[in-house]
Amino acid sequence: HRRRPLMIGADLVRAIALLSIPAAAFAGRVTLPLLYAAAAITGIATVLYHLADHVFITALVGRRRLLDANGKREAVDAIAEISGPALGGALVTWLTAPIAIAADAVTFVVSALLIGSIRKRETVAPAPASTSFGDDVRTGIRVVWRDAAIRALFLATATLSFCMSFMASLYTLFALSHLGLSPAQLGVTIGCGGLGGLAGAALAAPAAVRWGPRRTLIGALLVGAMVQVLVPLAPAIPRIAMTFLIATQIIGDGALTVYLINETTLRQRLLPPEALGRAAATWQVATGLLTPAGALVGAALAETIGMRPTLWALAIGIALAALWLVAARGAVPSTAPVPRGL
Repeated sequence: HRRRPLMIGADLVRAIALLSIPAAAFAGRVTLPLLYAAAAITGIATVLYHLADHVFITALVGRRRLLDANGKREAVDAIAEISGPALGGALVTWLTAPIAIAADAVTFVVSALLIGSIRKRETVAPAPASTSFGDDVRTGIRVVWRDAAIRALFLATATLSFCMSFMASLYTLFALSHLGLSPAQLGVTIGCGGLGGLAGAALAAPAAVRWGPRRTLIGALLVGAMVQVLVPLAPAIPRIAMTFLIATQIIGDGALTVYLINETTLRQRLLPPEALGRAAATWQVATGLLTPAGALVGAALAETIGMRPTLWALAIGIALAALWLVAARGAVPSTAPVPRGL
């Protein structure tokens, strides 16, 4: 199907779902089921938007310019990470939470209008003979698994997602209770991750040009793993611990941004157009399942062996993700692949 209408529809659905919350608040009828429903609908629409966006960008810029385009988009995400939470908190303080959520809904309407202003004609790949849900799922899994390079990328990203999700249940607790950071210090520390993401977005393309996709991917994971050890090494002295964590946020987030940009670009370049959506869906489902699983495993490990040893295991896990790419030496390109169909 055409991706642009799907993205516009997903934006409008998210706007309507979010607007239901301030509308209910003004009527005095906010309930937990309403909040659950709004969160679920927004989440579903977000997944659909990102899957369509993953394919649509290849039609907009062409495969030869994907690395540059993905880098610019990650730079925008990094700026949002730096400014978004602070702006959201300010809006809640100044205007109350319902008005802040209404303002958030308006941003999705603006997004839909901007996407609607795109005039480039979209080319849609021919539909397969069978379009059942089961066939789509099997096709997505087959596309990801049959190609050695795509399989290595998938396994590396899956391992990375699983291990990084340890942070979901540990990072805030470790920083506040073990290292003694105040909430304000923690907020500043996490915000520095956006600076790292911004730097990583700027470095992703030059690194790939200089060292090639494979070495860039492996190097980014290893740098991310090495700097991650600063978290369990941080002393329980708040100001000193904060410098350890900020270094991890800036360098680690930068390295992982370099990885994600190059991984996404390589996947978009290697797969045929008709397989991109199904492969992206397979990626999304896998990371969606592994993220909560990793958070639970990380929490269980922390209770069993302690917080710091678990954070050491996280760093080791990131390094292990690189082994999938090392093992696929003959499959993952060492130089930029020639885009298919161009």
